[in-house]
Amino acid sequence: MSENSLASFEEVIGYTFKNKKFLKIALTHKSYIDEHPTYESNQRYEFLGDAILDFDLTNYLFNKYPDLEEGSLTKIRSSAVNQAALVSLGHKISIGTYLYLSKPEESTGGRMKDSIVEDAVEALIAALFFDGGLDTVNDFVSKYIYPNIKELSEDPGSKDYKTRLQEYYAKQGKKVTYVDNSAGPDHNKQFVSDVILENNVIGTGKGKSKKSAQQHAAKQALDKVS
Repeated sequence: MSENSLASFEEVIGYTFKNKKFLKIALTHKSYIDEHPTYESNQRYEFLGDAILDFDLTNYLFNKYPDLEEGSLTKIRSSAVNQAALVSLGHKISIGTYLYLSKPEESTGGRMKDSIVEDAVEALIAALFFDGGLDTVNDFVSKYIYPNIKELSEDPGSKDYKTRLQEYYAKQGKKVTYVDNSAGPDHNKQFVSDVILENNVIGTGKGKSKKSAQQHAAKQALDKVS
């Protein structure tokens, strides 16, 4: 990857690294090391970034919601930084585009794999910490994660339904998808979502947003198998 590509990614995330080494490591998948043994993979960064992200979010929730009990705070934190949330963040900043991957990994769609994108986001958190400290991490998290907290705080744990349903069927080697429709005027749209498994509708949900409708659909599907 060229310096120009790194600069492009820095522009996307709104932060310029003083030491580019940290960013390069964060973007280096372990597969790349097989072809370029002098590089360092992002595995250790991912480990640290996960802990730093948890700390930052825990501190924020503790101060933001003094009336919530531990269980609710834990559910909000879990929903805000679960795999689905981090993968969504990763796609928002197009982190997959900038990863260092081996040719075989890239040829099998590695840039879009959930596990690789999730790990890269966590590694990026560590890189931001090394380069700019906790304040820099907080700036990034404030921009990309905190905006989702208000909705999560209104119904702690509700955002886990899609993830739980996905994980339930993933263990069986199956995958669910969603078909979404909407009706009504722009100021008062109603969304309807069907969750599909092997061409069959296994849950239907309604909501004021597509995400909300999907969550309700996933909950209905989970209720049938729980």
